Parts: sequence; structure tokens; C-alpha cells
Amino acid sequence: MVTRFQLCSYSITSEPMKRLRKALWAVISILPLAAAAQSWSWAVPVDGSGGESCAVLQALENGGVVAGGAFSGNLEVQGWEAQGLGGDDLYLLSLDAGQQLRWALAAGSPQDDEVSALAELPDGDIAFAGAFWFSLQLADTLLTSGNNPRGLFVARLSPEGQLRWARSIPGIGLKNITGLVARSDGSLALGGYFEQNLNLEPAFLDSGRDDGSTFAFIAALDGAGNTLWARPAGHSNDTRANALALLPDDALALGGFFNDTTRFEEVQFTANTFDPDAFLACYAANGSFRWARKAGGVVDDEIRALAAGPDGAIYATGSMIGVMAVSDDIVLQTISGNPNFFLLKYAADGTPLFGRTLGNTQIQQGLSIAVQDELVAISGAFTGELDVDGLSINSGGAPHGFAAGFNTAGEGRWLTDVPADIALVASCLDIGPERQVTVGGSYMQNATFDGIALTSTGSTGVFIGQLNPALTPATEAPGLDLEVQVFPNPGEGRFYLRPAGLPYDIQVYDILGRRLRDWRGVDELSLEGLPGGFYTLVVRLKDKQGVLSVRLR
Repeated sequence: MVTRFQLCSYSITSEPMKRLRKALWAVISILPLAAAAQSWSWAVPVDGSGGESCAVLQALENGGVVAGGAFSGNLEVQGWEAQGLGGDDLYLLSLDAGQQLRWALAAGSPQDDEVSALAELPDGDIAFAGAFWFSLQLADTLLTSGNNPRGLFVARLSPEGQLRWARSIPGIGLKNITGLVARSDGSLALGGYFEQNLNLEPAFLDSGRDDGSTFAFIAALDGAGNTLWARPAGHSNDTRANALALLPDDALALGGFFNDTTRFEEVQFTANTFDPDAFLACYAANGSFRWARKAGGVVDDEIRALAAGPDGAIYATGSMIGVMAVSDDIVLQTISGNPNFFLLKYAADGTPLFGRTLGNTQIQQGLSIAVQDELVAISGAFTGELDVDGLSINSGGAPHGFAAGFNTAGEGRWLTDVPADIALVASCLDIGPERQVTVGGSYMQNATFDGIALTSTGSTGVFIGQLNPALTPATEAPGLDLEVQVFPNPGEGRFYLRPAGLPYDIQVYDILGRRLRDWRGVDELSLEGLPGGFYTLVVRLKDKQGVLSVRLR
């Protein structure tokens, strides 16, 4: 076993000018959609001699990013290297706010090992979970899978990447951890599925079946990794949890699919036509069951990702084929016999609020979802043309990734293609503390992120990239009613706002819609060092906003 760590002025007061400033805001919002060259702020490659995947991504409170997945052969990131031990090995890495590698780890065995879930704790520690075969060495801790070749694990790292603890979760039969969240008290919750049994000592989950059926599970651990409680759900054939979300009161939402009969405590569902139907269930912070909902119909329906809003609303995405009845009033249908992706919203009490099918006659899948304030972001994969409320992208005949933004009413606000020569999947997405939307995934051969061209050495490579903030503005623009002026205009480099002496928040965009600089609580700004030309200022004061054009000589 080998485990590697490396820490490596124009006054805008008249009606024509008011219309102009609204037009300027519209330009800021849509310019990146018109030209792919404005879509990305940065992109970082993770590559090696074999194949690499990105399964998890977390935007950190300090502006950095942690991502992980699996690789074969060797792996290289910014001079850090790891040599695989056979099959697929797991990796995890941390980038700072400047996209520089802070630390990385790799671990594995001659068989396949993976990272499948990730969370940042309130104190900045990182928890991650996954699966391994027979044994796994993490720093000075050796994990073993018990009486079954495949075991699960959960581990906790310091912000610097040092292992605090790791524990294995053995069991008989197929098993996986598909979701991990950190709660406000520093405890962890995880979800996934198992076949015959799962040993979360002292809790022991037993399906009572030996016919290959799988059960979903949800469990909570304290900050030291000790099991607090665990609950199974299922009955016959497959019930599998694919996603887990944390609600504001530390309750938990669990989502996935079932294809026969399933039970959540006293609630029982049967899949229509015994094809996969989606489920969503909610548990209180102490593990007590609250409610469960079914969404299904003809052919396949599956929740792949969940996120919760600050009001406790739950958002879900995934893939569906055919018809999916969410409630008596909300019935979704795909355009053809290929999968479309969907967006669902439920109230905190489980009441379905809305549902949308999104896609075309070809293939689309929603793979990841994140929510912050009024922004709902989804990433995934698609082929052909994808249209979201008048915003359109086209992959041609190749599978591409996508990222899309919606408001909390489910209305599309922005959409971008994530292209590659052969194929690309945008499997992970998260929203950072300053509304940065970071996307991760894997691609074949070549992928281009504006002027950043990535080439995979082996069969696939991994990308981690951040979307241009001008592409993902606030889903609803603040009122454009702030009366503010900038002077001198034109000017040589330093500019001042009037009325003076007020704590303005200022953002500067170039003509391509790229955010260049920002200030908080000031009434002056500097464009020194920038080339001469026109720039757009977005000025905010409390709940008011103004948009100004300024010329730099």
C-alpha cells in the first residue's frame, strides 16, 4: 500500500440613459452566452498516463476547492505525482483561491478504489468517503474490509491535508457511499446503499434478504467518526440512494431510485411497471423519519443529486425517460425515448412545488446540483442542442458537458457548454462563498476552456474550472435605481463616485463581460494598469444598484 501526501462619467439620470444602463446590465449578463471565449475564469488539469475521473468537488469557505475521484497508471498535478498500485486508485487534492496545489493524496490497492463523497466541516476540516477492496492504507491507518472483499470508508483530514482519523464500514454484498454532509455541530451524515448487511458498529443494518436486493441507508457519525444512528430503507429488488442534502435545521434529505417495492418506515411505494422510479425521503437530525415521496411513471426515473435552499426547500436533478408523475398536478414527460434531465423542487415538508423536464430528442443527464441564495446551478452531460428558456447550446454529435443556472422559481438564467473534441462529462459542480460556480469532470483527448487548452495523456483527463462571474450574475438583478456618477470621465486611472463618502460596493467589467476588480465600502476606484478603453462599473449601495460606463485614457 502506498499513500502519498504533498502540501505543496456618464451621469445616468434621463430616461434614455436609464434604458442604457439597463442595456448595460443585460450585456453583462448575456455576453458570455454569445461567445464561448468569455465562459471561464480558469481551468486546472489533473492528468496521468491512464484514465482519470472527477467524482466529487467542494468549494471551500476560504475560496479554494477540494476535488477527488479515481485514476489508473500514474497521476500528475502541478508537479505532484502519484504512482498507482493497480486497477483504479483514489485521489484527493486541494487548490487554494489562486488555483495553486495546497496538498494532495493518493491511495489504493491492486483492485479498484474510489472517492465517492466529500464535505467541508465547520472548522475547515475535510471529510471524504468511498470504497476499497480488501485493504487501504491512509497515512498511518490501515483499513480492512472484513469478511467481504469490498469495504467502505470514511476519513477526516485537517485543512492542511493531514489525516485525523479513518474508519472502515464492512458488510456483505454490494455497497456504496453516495452522499456525505457536515452538520453545524461538527457531526457527519452519510447515505448510500448495501446488499445483505452493513456494519456501522455499534449499529448493524440487515436487509434480511439474500436474493441480490439492495437497500438504501442513511447514518450519522460524530466528529470523531463514531456512529450515532443508522436507518435502512427498502424491501424487494433495488432501493438505492444516490444523493444526500443537508437542510437548515440539520435534517437530511435522501434521494435515489427503487424498481420494485420499497419501504421507508411505515410508508410503502411500488414502482410503476417495475421500472426505476425516483424517491425522496427526509429524516430529522436525530434520525427519526419525517416523510417520503415518490416520483415515477413509465420507464426510468432517477434522482442523481440533491441540494437544499436556505428556506429548507429541496431541489433535485437526475435523468428520466418517458413519464414521471411528481404529484397529481405535476407530471413530466420526455421528448423522445432518450433520457432528459429534470429539475424538481419540494417544500421542507415534502410538498412538491414544481417540476421541469429539460432536454431534446437526444441524451441529457443532470449529475450535480447546488443552491446558494437565489441561484440554483446544475451540471451534467448532453448531446445535440440544449435549450433552456431561450438560451441554447449545441454539442453537435459529440457528448459535451453543460452548466445551467436557474432562479428558485425554476426559470433559466444562464447556460454554458463545456466542450471537448471527443467527449466530456461535467460530473461535479459547487457554488463558493462569493457565488463562484466551480465545475469538475472528465474529458477525452482535448478540451478548451477559453484560451486554456487541456490534453489528456491517457484515455481521459480531469478538469477543474471556474465559470466567469459575468456568466453567472445574480439570478434577479437588483433594482437599477441608484443615482450615482463617476468622475473624471474620461480619466487617467483613479476615479471617484458621487455622492461621495458612501460605502459603495464596486465591480469592474471589461467589454467581454469579464470581472476584473472589485471593492467594498469605498467611494473611489483605480483602473491603473489596465489598457485604455471603455469599462462597465456595477455599483451597489444596500439594495440599490447603478451601472456606469467609464473610459480609461
